[in-house]
Amino acid sequence: MNPLHADPTTAVVVLLILAGYASWGWGARHFFTKPTGTNSGIDAIYLLSNLLGLYVLAGLPVLGVASSGHFAAAAILLGLSLSLFWWAIAANRRKPLSFAFSEDLPEHLVAEGPYRYIRHPFYTSYLLTWLAAGVATGSAFMALPFAVMAPMYFTAARVEERKFSSTALNRDYDRYRAGTGMFLPWPFSSRAS
Repeated sequence: MNPLHADPTTAVVVLLILAGYASWGWGARHFFTKPTGTNSGIDAIYLLSNLLGLYVLAGLPVLGVASSGHFAAAAILLGLSLSLFWWAIAANRRKPLSFAFSEDLPEHLVAEGPYRYIRHPFYTSYLLTWLAAGVATGSAFMALPFAVMAPMYFTAARVEERKFSSTALNRDYDRYRAGTGMFLPWPFSSRAS
């Protein structure tokens, strides 16, 4: 028997994850600017995201949602992920950002919307989705995508932050970074008040 049909909570989690993947795909095609030519960092993110996305979509129906508590926690994570992704899109609608690992230098600093609280809301959004699969199933196997992608996003974030040091925005970014968390809100930030 296919657990996807036997357990509606699994179907809901799968649909919410698909909504996240569809949002990411839309962003990659229509929002983020991409460099011309090849870029190994971009290629790695595309490859890993697609492979791990298939892994999650294949594993969730087999493992199913572990309990109603796991379902609630996963649904909250996925709702936060989607909300954060689209809030970050809205904050950047006038000046889209470069795709991860692009080599261009930043020309502006975004400190509105979710950027008031965290420096990398897109990466946080992606991590929440990867985390939700492990939370939903309670399985270490489904936590693997989070464990693989977290270092990738951390590296991409560090690369992006280093690029600011080569621009006239260096001092502004240093002040911004000091009061804003990387992936989670910094509890002592004056921005969060």
